[in-house]
Amino acid sequence: MALRNALGWLLPPRCVDDYLIRMDFSDGACFTAGLSKALGYGVIAGSSLVKVPQVVKILGSRSAAGLSILSLLLELLMYTTTFAYSLANSYPFSSYGEATFLALQTFIITWLAITWKSQPLGVAFSAVYVAGLAVTFSPVMPLSVLYTMQTLNVPIMLVSKILQIAANWRNGSTGQLSAITVCLFALGSTARIFTSLEETGDNLIILTFVLSTLCNYILMGQLFYYWNLTAPLAKQTPKK
Repeated sequence: MALRNALGWLLPPRCVDDYLIRMDFSDGACFTAGLSKALGYGVIAGSSLVKVPQVVKILGSRSAAGLSILSLLLELLMYTTTFAYSLANSYPFSSYGEATFLALQTFIITWLAITWKSQPLGVAFSAVYVAGLAVTFSPVMPLSVLYTMQTLNVPIMLVSKILQIAANWRNGSTGQLSAITVCLFALGSTARIFTSLEETGDNLIILTFVLSTLCNYILMGQLFYYWNLTAPLAKQTPKK
């Protein structure tokens, strides 16, 4: 019974019967569905902590140097919109659940970055975001509005990523960006292309993940590029 319940999280009832009762493992559709669910929940589990290294790094240095606040704000808007849009369309939680955790962690990072510049601005930012959540998740919010917001996520995501890529290039380093965070994002967005194709078939979301994956790998390339440039210099710097 426990095994059946566990498989029920990953497979349609027909596939559970095929596996447990008929011992038939030849159905490719069942395998694909199970793989998609497993990847989806894996992405959600990883996303629950994916930005924690970033938060720890910022708190440890007491600096948000190298991070673009505008980029963070756009990223926060993107995750919040994806969560609201997917929830309104009744998509499986396994296809979008990470948006919840990413929005929360991005909010914390953005709040820290803004608050260290100005505490009143940090308070104002928090109030505006909470008010925005109340409106976005309101039962009277038209689905057409959420669709428009999700459509805008594509250019928003691109601008957000490009701003960070440009900031890295301008600064000649990746600042407080965490290598673990960026690498997990790249892998997670790659997996999301497959799970979105399998579970939602929503071309808008699929396009968003394809472009996001491309940008994430560019950021990952910058991390390794600038690390290779700065590591030798750090070794040559004499200790005082």
